Order: sequence, then structure tokens, then C-alpha cells
Amino acid sequence: MVRTLAKFIIGLLSLWAVAFIIAEIMGVTIYFPFTIVEKQEIPYHRITSVRLAVFLTFAYFGFRYLFLQSEKLYPIQFLEIYIKSFTICCLFVFYTSQVEFREYYFVFFLFIVSIILHFASRKKMRSYFN
Repeated sequence: MVRTLAKFIIGLLSLWAVAFIIAEIMGVTIYFPFTIVEKQEIPYHRITSVRLAVFLTFAYFGFRYLFLQSEKLYPIQFLEIYIKSFTICCLFVFYTSQVEFREYYFVFFLFIVSIILHFASRKKMRSYFN
């Protein structure tokens, strides 16, 4: 059940990402979930959240390499770590930027996805993603 749900969510997010790349090439900017902006900037708090999540993920893997040496990770584990980093960074940035409460649906969505990916990436579940 968790495996199927995780695959479904990852599939949807992957299609979402490809659609956004194609839209950007065509000159249309879309940000989560489907807010279309033409010739407008993406809100600063969203860009900052993505930027910090990339840095946090990089730091995590850097320290993991330094102190735990090299251990193979599955793609589902990388996604789980990045989504968790993104969730944490969104909470921090949204709170410090004092964004409207309705913006927190994005953080809630990321939190739910990170929980599902956490359970799907556990050792017992890893064999499902081969």
C-alpha cells in the first residue's frame, strides 16, 4: 500500500516537474500547485525555500560522507531527504517572512509527502523500488 502510494505521488510530482519545465521553455512560469504567472516573479519566500533546501540537502550529504563514509542510497531516499529539507526550510522561511496562513497548505502537502516517502524508503520497503 505504502509502495503504491509513494510511486503514485512520485509519478505525479515527476509529471508536474516536466510540465513546469516545458511551460518555462514556452515562457510561462508556474509555481506550486498550478499558479501561472506571466512576466511576474515567483514569490521570494518560495525561491528562498528551494534554495535553502538545496543547501541543506548538500550539507546533509556532505556530513554524511565525511562521518559515515559512503553508503549506497536509493533514489527514493534522496527524494525523501530533499523533501524533508524542503519542508523544514519552508516552515522556517514562511514563518520568518510572515506569509499569509493560506500559504502553509504547501508546507502541509510537503509534510504529508515526506511522511509517505519516509515509510516507503525504509529498509523493508526498498526492495519494492528495484
